[in-house]
Amino acid sequence: MLSAPSMVATVRALALEIEALALPQACLGCEHELAPEEEAGACCGICRHRMRRIAPPLCPRCGQPLDRWSAQWEARGKSCRGAELPRSQAGGVKADRCEFCAPWPLELSWAASAVWLEEGPARNLVFALKYGGWRIAAKPMAAVLVAELAARLRGVDALVPIPLGRTRRRERGHNQAAVLADAIGRAAGLPVLPTSLRRERETRTQTRLAPAGRWENTRGAFAASGSALGGMHVALVDDVVTTGATLGAAAQALAALGPTTIGAVTFARALVPS
Repeated sequence: MLSAPSMVATVRALALEIEALALPQACLGCEHELAPEEEAGACCGICRHRMRRIAPPLCPRCGQPLDRWSAQWEARGKSCRGAELPRSQAGGVKADRCEFCAPWPLELSWAASAVWLEEGPARNLVFALKYGGWRIAAKPMAAVLVAELAARLRGVDALVPIPLGRTRRRERGHNQAAVLADAIGRAAGLPVLPTSLRRERETRTQTRLAPAGRWENTRGAFAASGSALGGMHVALVDDVVTTGATLGAAAQALAALGPTTIGAVTFARALVPS
């Protein structure tokens, strides 16, 4: 009899084979017909090129462009680097930060995103994966992420997807963060630890919540589970980061397993209103 991990791996492989039989005939980024050599990737080369990468200079902690956030932070008489942060449950004293990541808990050491979540290919891929049932959309998303965040991923030992509540998982048929993490793991050669975090409770959708509401909504939403992660550098995985509230709450919970550092990678980053 197969062990539980082997059964999970077998089921995942079978699901990928079944999905391959129903590859989209049109690009998930622009809906134009795919060339035969592009069908396996579900996204045309033009769309991959059109997605706007997040260009430096970036905050060394959260990956947010510094042209705006550092100016606001330093205008208040504070430094973007080496600023004193509130102590967290896990301890810690200082970390590079900007105004965008100042509210983040110290358990979340860093975060990085590949592209901006704008109208067009990036948003269409996210929606295809999250709401359209196209799990294969994770393949081009992962390819772009691994290419853009290669330097960050070199210091990562394992990936931990953000868990989805039961209700949304039942509605969507899958957890988009877990599907994306699997695709990133295959592309980057990294193990995925899907059971290291669990949802403690359902949360309201974050889409229409103000930043303060997002932090309140995710407080205590996650709990650690599974084996200890002592000595490991792990990265949380989600499709999109907006304020970092979900990533911060997840990192606080995951810290109970004792990893050396907890970072985060997302395919896209939402635009913050001026």
